[in-house]
Amino acid sequence: MGDLKSALPVVLDLTGRLVVAVGGGPVSARRVRAFLDEGAVVRVVAPWLCEDLRDLAFAGRVEWVERDYAGPSDLDGAWFAHTATGEASVDREVAADAEALRVWCVDATDAAGTTASVTARADVTTPDGRVTVSAYAAGDPGLAVTVRDGVERALATGTLDLRRTRT
Repeated sequence: MGDLKSALPVVLDLTGRLVVAVGGGPVSARRVRAFLDEGAVVRVVAPWLCEDLRDLAFAGRVEWVERDYAGPSDLDGAWFAHTATGEASVDREVAADAEALRVWCVDATDAAGTTASVTARADVTTPDGRVTVSAYAAGDPGLAVTVRDGVERALATGTLDLRRTRT
């Protein structure tokens, strides 16, 4: 696993691709909603689900595997994984299995030991079109949110110059 302080920011097209979320709590729910918004096919592996995830499962929007994480086979076919079980040892196991399978994985309990990280993100409509703002602050999500909010506000109010400089 790597040090994301020097990581490469990328934009992923998850449309139609399997994302596996391990854990059924509110952190997983927020991420699962974001994955669904991007068109991903989502499988949730967890013995229980918070209300938001339960609603998604019962509506058929996510596949729910109703049990604890059972090993690498739970990641079969995944392009991306997210683990937030609340149990560091389980999250480390998921992350290690994902790495062995060459599946990018966000470990919500270990920012330093994860192969991927979710940024603070906002979509802003400007006179020049839609802009996605994404901020990462090396394991400090509060700082990332502050930066994202500041740039989002500047774009929304027009105080950030959007002149095109590339031709």
